[in-house]
Amino acid sequence: MVSSSHEAMHRLFQEDPGVFARTSRALDLPFPDPVAVSLLPTDLTEIRPMERRVDTLLRIDTAAGDSHLLVVEAQRKKDPAKLTSWAYYVAHLQEKYGIPPVLLVTCQDRATAEWAAKPFTIGPRQWPTLTLRALVFGPHNVPAITDPSVAARDIPLATSERRHTW
Repeated sequence: MVSSSHEAMHRLFQEDPGVFARTSRALDLPFPDPVAVSLLPTDLTEIRPMERRVDTLLRIDTAAGDSHLLVVEAQRKKDPAKLTSWAYYVAHLQEKYGIPPVLLVTCQDRATAEWAAKPFTIGPRQWPTLTLRALVFGPHNVPAITDPSVAARDIPLATSERRHTW
């Protein structure tokens, strides 16, 4: 149930949007004074169907008794639009399942892998609100298996090495 103290904690910013910048400066955060402010709808419900699919989603339960989701995305080239999609996937899966997700991006070339491995931040430069860090497998960090006896013991790993596609 909504309380008056709950309402007061956020309505203050509706009534005096400049309080955010003034308070931030008191905390040594460099947010400038606003020159224009617009009150936007607070309902974040999506009413139109929106297709969002990950390439593979696995729930991993371990012998240690913990669980995580493994979100596997295959990425063939740099695509800046994927960064916000990945952030959406991770946040949505955490909310939906309550299990920590790990985003694994598999890449066929080093340039794409290095691009995907860079932290992606959402939020203003003064205070990034969310940082997405993918675990990336690519030809530069997955070791090639050249020993036939090792390859025979782990054929999936051996076939995913750098001379082959993922």
